[in-house]
Amino acid sequence: MKPSLLKLICVLTLLPAAYADPLTVLVPPDVWEDYQTLLDGRDPLTITDFSGPGSRRDVVEVILMQQALERSRADFELNFVTEADYEITLKALADGTAIASATSAWLSDLTERWQELYITTAVIERGQFEAGFYTPVNNSQALAADTDAELRRLRAISSRNWAVDWETLNAFGPQSLTHADTWGDMVEAVFEGSQDYLLAPFQQSEGMQLQLDAGTLVPIPGVKIGLTGTRHFAISRAHPEGSYFNSSLHLGLMRLKKAGVISQAYKDAGFINRRVEDWRAVTVDTLLTTARE
Repeated sequence: MKPSLLKLICVLTLLPAAYADPLTVLVPPDVWEDYQTLLDGRDPLTITDFSGPGSRRDVVEVILMQQALERSRADFELNFVTEADYEITLKALADGTAIASATSAWLSDLTERWQELYITTAVIERGQFEAGFYTPVNNSQALAADTDAELRRLRAISSRNWAVDWETLNAFGPQSLTHADTWGDMVEAVFEGSQDYLLAPFQQSEGMQLQLDAGTLVPIPGVKIGLTGTRHFAISRAHPEGSYFNSSLHLGLMRLKKAGVISQAYKDAGFINRRVEDWRAVTVDTLLTTARE
């Protein structure tokens, strides 16, 4: 092979690839709705202030994914498709019918599927994920709970598919812990009054309120719960572009980390929330939650 031809091939392999077909990326419907609210017609690649109506952890992650791909100069066209069920999302990645999930997942969930999934660098590091006990504004009994004993007399709802949340709540020991398949089912249960609270990241809004179509959820004041682990984006190994997508996203995320964009995004969204620094962390038996690390 002539040296000039070899040089040309090497240069071409370093150029960012462009693909004619849009790549399917799955996103929960409520996240997609709030994402549109936050963007308000803006280009996600131009966002530098991640605060505002609709902003929350999983919403800014949709933006971070796109900005990371842009930082790596990968020329992908993404087709966001809504999917509420977490297990269906993971199955689609395993089958290669979707290339990625637009929101992060716990490492403990993903390592069980390492033969099916690529796992990016962590976007949420160990110790960063603190959640509130979110309840409707009219649930006076829940809002008055202060001690661990009082909180344990309340009814919790979560999903077995969200292993870290489920095991953390199990270890905390509420009066009852009910499974729901989707976030929407959890929200419906607390507003119907059959359950007292669900776990959610603290919000940036006034009073850290979580505004939903069904109504407003607020955190039980003064208390928080720590979830053990790190969170990452999951990429399909079965998808024909999965390997390149994974390496591109991983590189872009590392560059965003170095620039401080990821931490700033989570602070703007209220996920890393200085307003709860002095709130009391409830006592959880960490045996179960650390066993999966």
